Amino acid sequence: MNKFLKVLTASAIGLAVSTTVTQATELKMLTAWGGNHSGTANMAYGYNKLVAELTGGKVTIKPSGPEVVSGGKQLQPVAAGVFDIIYTHGLYHTGTTGIGAAVDAVDGDIEKRRTSGVWDWVDNHYQTTQNLKILSIPTATTGFRFFLKQPMDSGKKLNGMKIRALPSYNKIVGSLGGTAVVIPFGELYSAAEKGVIDGLVWPAVGAVGFKFHEVTPYLAEPAFGTVSYLIMMNLDKWNTLDAATQKAMLEAGHQLEQKTVGIFNNLLKTENAAMMAAGAKKTSIGYSLAEANKLFADRAMEVAIEKSGDTGKAFRDFVASKGM
Repeated sequence: MNKFLKVLTASAIGLAVSTTVTQATELKMLTAWGGNHSGTANMAYGYNKLVAELTGGKVTIKPSGPEVVSGGKQLQPVAAGVFDIIYTHGLYHTGTTGIGAAVDAVDGDIEKRRTSGVWDWVDNHYQTTQNLKILSIPTATTGFRFFLKQPMDSGKKLNGMKIRALPSYNKIVGSLGGTAVVIPFGELYSAAEKGVIDGLVWPAVGAVGFKFHEVTPYLAEPAFGTVSYLIMMNLDKWNTLDAATQKAMLEAGHQLEQKTVGIFNNLLKTENAAMMAAGAKKTSIGYSLAEANKLFADRAMEVAIEKSGDTGKAFRDFVASKGM
């Protein structure tokens, strides 16, 4: 091989390597909670694993938690493109839009959400108002529950008690005579331990990792609503991806949704058993599941309207028109 051919061959090899490297993409993800949260471990990290598998390793996602950006302040840096992907819940950004929080009031049937157009409605909303593309709406149908310091008294209910609650479920707190208060997530354990609050509302799955049962040992039933998380990507970054990569990332999101319901149903059994073994006990909030679900759904849609006005009304009406 003459010198010219050697140089040409070396250049071709270098170009091939360079092309392979530039095609590989590492995306930066923010997660509202750390890895000890069941949702982060199974949804955020689960999604990242599926993306790596479905893209043949072409796309990898590096997660960072609230130690980098606090959970309630993550939407803006992702919308601005400082980070690429966010794993969060709509209640963490009701100051921006109430639609994400209202998804908790929608029927938890994953496929019906898609075939009815509800999934696309939410996706279009976040694209046009937040510069974010929905990748997945993984949902735990295990819902929210009360964690209380004392068992529920059927006569007194929650009269005079302070319960940490976010907007979507403060109606249930108030209907039981309690006062809904806002406490930052990072202060919840300490607030309950010191008696600043008498209980809290939290997803039925995920509390064990934060040891809430140590300071609020009474697990109140029934749990209500769904807990619909959001995995979203900066829209500008999304639009730079080729069609095959976009398809794989959306398929990963769909698969995650399909897996999540069963995973969380099993986690509920495991986490309940762990908390009960550690001394937790069951109590009741005094509502049937249907009653609790209605109170929750009504309030979640009210939040959408309070925070998003006519857009919130349009979402409520659309969901209702689809029987969802």
